Amino acid sequence: MLSNLLKQIAAQEPVNTIIHIHDDGSTSNYLPTINKYKALLEVRYFLHDHYGKKKYWALVNKVFKHRAKARYYIMLPDDDIICDNFFNRVINKWNGIINPHKITLMPSVNIDRKWFACWTFVKPKKEGEVYNTGYVDMRFISESKFFDELGEVKPVHPDRWAKDPLLGSGVGSQISNTLHDKGHNMYISEENLTYQVEHQSKMNPDRPPIY
Repeated sequence: MLSNLLKQIAAQEPVNTIIHIHDDGSTSNYLPTINKYKALLEVRYFLHDHYGKKKYWALVNKVFKHRAKARYYIMLPDDDIICDNFFNRVINKWNGIINPHKITLMPSVNIDRKWFACWTFVKPKKEGEVYNTGYVDMRFISESKFFDELGEVKPVHPDRWAKDPLLGSGVGSQISNTLHDKGHNMYISEENLTYQVEHQSKMNPDRPPIY
């Protein structure tokens, strides 16, 4: 899936783009794939200890800490398929949001939660070509203001999974509530600009496959 995503990005020939790949202690060797695309893309590879779902908050802090200085930041999982002209389209949608309190824009989200209140209980409201949803998952575009306002992601207590081990990492929920409490608005594109590959979740292997 990583190779497929890098192939898509390289085909779009994005200018002035740095690709950061963060590996959560995988047993797979990704270096041949990464080296294959180094001639086409500026790629930086970060291998971390394995944090898994219950310490995903710690991995996210490392990901954010290692960010490069940039105008725009786009976070994508490696199981994404991006649309044609993805970078220009997602940046244009982001710049088209005139609300001064905007903080993130998701290019897509799972259909089971797309138009429903989530975490912050904000009912989605249409604003042009986007919806103000009041939450953000770990797939988004933002600017440096996002990191300044968020600070560090706090540890998620293991008790979160005591009754339901299938619950997610809790990171998206925490980030959403932190930013919402500070008065920021989070959005989702009405038009899906990314899609997920059909596969079994690595973080939640007992969950049904994603389609």
